[in-house]
Parts: sequence; C-alpha cells; structure tokens
Amino acid sequence: MSELVITNYKNSIISAVYDNKEMVQVTACRKKTTAGIGNIYVGRIDNIVKNINAAFVNISEQLSCYLDLSGIKQPLFVKKQSEKKISIGDELLVQIVKEDVKTKAPVVTTNISLTGKYIVLVHGGEGIQISKKIQQKAVRNSFKPMLEGMVREQTGIVVRTNAQYVSREEIEREAALLFEEYDQILKTGVHQTKYSLVHQELPQYLQQLRDSREAAMDKVVTNIPAVYREFESYLKKYPVKTAEGQSLKLELAEDANDLVIRYRINHFMDKALHRMLYLKSGATIVIDPTEALTVIDVNTGKAVSGKKPTEETFFAINKEAAKEIAAQIRLRNLSGIILIDFINLSDQEKKEALMEELRQYFRQDPVQTEVVDITKLGLVELTRKKVYKTLAEQLAEVQ
Repeated sequence: MSELVITNYKNSIISAVYDNKEMVQVTACRKKTTAGIGNIYVGRIDNIVKNINAAFVNISEQLSCYLDLSGIKQPLFVKKQSEKKISIGDELLVQIVKEDVKTKAPVVTTNISLTGKYIVLVHGGEGIQISKKIQQKAVRNSFKPMLEGMVREQTGIVVRTNAQYVSREEIEREAALLFEEYDQILKTGVHQTKYSLVHQELPQYLQQLRDSREAAMDKVVTNIPAVYREFESYLKKYPVKTAEGQSLKLELAEDANDLVIRYRINHFMDKALHRMLYLKSGATIVIDPTEALTVIDVNTGKAVSGKKPTEETFFAINKEAAKEIAAQIRLRNLSGIILIDFINLSDQEKKEALMEELRQYFRQDPVQTEVVDITKLGLVELTRKKVYKTLAEQLAEVQ
C-alpha cells in the first residue's frame, strides 16, 4: 500500500511517501515559503554579464536569480528599456527552475511552463515532445495526432509518462485547463508591477501526488486541516484513482502527534541523516556528500566476522547494499555525480549482474537517474538529476 503523509515536523512541514510502511521519499519545507520552483514572477534585469552570456534578474528587493541568455526564445516583457534583446532595467516574466544552492543563486527561465499530471505546456517550446520513459512505439506515435491541433504559436507540449495510462479525453481535459491558466497569465501577468508573483506552483506535497505514477497512490493522510482542504480542492479538479479503480482515500487525523508515531517518522528521518548505515548482514554503508559529488562506500563490517570471505559472500553483501543505496539516494534526495565503492568482485558476470540490479532499483525512482558505468578504479558512477535540495539542506534551512 502506498501512502502520502503530510505533517508538522520540528519547524517544517514534511510530506513523505510510504510504500508498505517504509518511507521511500520525503521533502521538508518552511511552513510559509516563497520563491519555490515553478513560481512565475515579474523580474527586473539588474545586471548583464557578457562573458558568461547571462543576466541577473531580481524577483524581489533581496533575491537575485541567474538567467542563461542563450536559452531565451520568446520572452514576455512587462516593460522594455530599449530595442536590444535584453537590457538592464527590462521587466519580464521569469520562472524559477532551480533552487539556490549554498553560494549559487536560484536559476530562472523566460520559457515559462505549466505542469499537469499528463502534459507540460511550455511557452517558447516547439511542437510535441514525448517522455523517453514511454517506450512503446505505437503509444508514442498516438500522441502527436492527438495533440498537434492544440499546439499554438510560441507554445509546445511535453507528454509526461503518466499520459500512457489514461484516455484521450483525460489528456484533452487537462490540456484545456492548462491553456486556460496560460491565457490568464498572458492576459494579466504583463500588466503587473515588478516583483509580482504571477503564478504560484502547487505546494510540494500536492506535487508529490500530481507527479506520482498513475494509480500508484492509495491514500493521503494529514493532521493539518488547511492541507486537508487543499487536497480536497485539488481532488475535485483532478480526481485520482487507485490501482483498484477506487477514489483516492483522504484522511484527516485528529491527533497532532499521531502521524509521527504511527508512521515512525523520527526513525526514518534519523536514518536518512546518519553518515553510516548498518545492513542486516552486518555490513556497513558510509555516505559522504561533498561540494562536487557524493561518495558511497560499502564495507564488509561484521558480515564476514569469523568466516572465510568468498566471492559469493561479497556478491551477496553488494546486492544487499545496492538495494539500500538506491533507497537512501532517493530518500536523501542526493543528486549530481555519485560514486559507489562496492566490495571488489573478480567475476565479470557477477559485476554485470550487480549493475543490472542497481539499474532495476533506480527505474523505480521518479527522478531521472543514470547508472553510467564502472570506472577503471572499480567505482560505480551514476548521475541523478537535481530537482530540489538534499533532505539535509532542506532541514537545515528550517532549523
């Protein structure tokens, strides 16, 4: 059974996805948050740095964002200072696509997009693009004739993975709602004053429901009345069905502390913040995030205590570690370059079997992850797309 749990935790609101009572994904955010990914603002060009072909755009008096000028296609200007493509003092609509990370400013784009469960509407996009995860050729070919009549000038449509599981009517219904929202932004956004919030993206807990695999969620439970009302409103607009075809269950827990105990939140959060993890076999995993990459080390620990280690023993430990590593990467939201130092195997077939097992685990991760290869030094290299900050960074911000 898959459940989405939203509750107060320390100084934040956390939303956690559970699969058979195991926490598999979690985010933490401030109880009042601004400048989130997906929000659209009227920004003002504060500076242009020609040698990196970028501009810095203020979306408030205090917050400056990075804008890559090479990606600009059809900017929506509120106020234009000159005939140049971009000038200091220009005011235009920008959307946050990446959070600030330590010393790096948030990243914005002028190619604003609106995300639904089945499609993404992109201003400045071109034609119809289809998720790579939709692999059946016949299914891929069915989307273009279905959607090409909806594409307008200066807009594009990206078909999300979930679109392959629903009817044409559902997709057309969502497209109509997104275009209605898009038209409203075009109508009102270009008349607003600088730093105005033109469009606010869904809270992360609603995004987790929206972005979950179709029919993958069975229940949403929260003890926060305002959050419960948000889900009620969302589900009226976008009904969600479970794998059994039933309406998604929505529960409001009355006891403020009930969810923390019932779902062992302290246990899972503590585990997700520890540097060292102990496996059932007695082996250990050490996870060290750095500025440039994350290094994960697998050690035999007590797994071979009093035994003569064999290739089969090492293979079994590595397989156990692979499953836990994939789970921890998702739970901690680690991203970028990740290097894993498994226990060395001499058998090439076992190495390939371990790599395939690792790939299978990451196919369950909703965030794009690629297991690249084994380096000459025997390290497994993988990359994971950065969407939000790591769990540790999220929690540090709300302390």
